Amino acid sequence: MKKYFLTAILSLLVATVFTSCGDNDIIEETEKPSSELKVWVEPYHIKGASLDEVTTYMSGTMMRYHFEAENKTADSFQLVYKTGNGNEAILYSFLRSDSTLYSVIDTELISNSRLIIDYLKKHYTLVYSSDETSYEYCFTTEDRSMVITTMKVSDVCFNVNYSFVY
Repeated sequence: MKKYFLTAILSLLVATVFTSCGDNDIIEETEKPSSELKVWVEPYHIKGASLDEVTTYMSGTMMRYHFEAENKTADSFQLVYKTGNGNEAILYSFLRSDSTLYSVIDTELISNSRLIIDYLKKHYTLVYSSDETSYEYCFTTEDRSMVITTMKVSDVCFNVNYSFVY
């Protein structure tokens, strides 16, 4: 009996040592959003685009996103796409009357903010920027047909909003 008791204690100690050692803490991995980007790809943002154009773009270009939901209201409907970690998402809004795209909201990790804001500075005209901690920027296209704004929404995420000027 003492032999089994000693073997059980020894097995318990070995199991404790092996599970406490190592860098693979599952709880820690799921709590930390870790989707650091090397290159940022903009969501589809063509004024008046159709539902088919957006879904084709998302399935062909934005492979790290998957379709999550469709929401309908009286005058519009939205498509929601998310990444695997759940913190990053894109919301496409369409007019119900003619099913054309009128707004895009892209939620990204703050850890990728410098890469994204630098990209926007290279491709659009900077209209406004606030202090670095609020992540508030405003950009526009050369023809002023679209306004892109960024804003911090939590300690982990910020939004990139594409709004079309009619």
